Amino acid sequence: MGLFTAPPPTDVGRIAARTLIIWGDHDDLLPRVDQQAMAAAIPGSRLVVYEDTGHLVVWEQPERLATDLTAFISGQQSATASS
Repeated sequence: MGLFTAPPPTDVGRIAARTLIIWGDHDDLLPRVDQQAMAAAIPGSRLVVYEDTGHLVVWEQPERLATDLTAFISGQQSATASS
């Protein structure tokens, strides 16, 4: 099943876990409106937008991603995160 034919996670079932959604503002595969819809469909989720970053956030911003994920998992607000 390809990226464009896969059902969105929110269509498969209810996500009840704390959720961090990270999106690069230069992502040309998945538009921000889809990320906002996912955030709205997952109660208590947090959408963080990385400026000057494309679809491959893990390759483009590995240090920032690690910092934000660590902070999210430990329940802290990351200083680098911006929505």
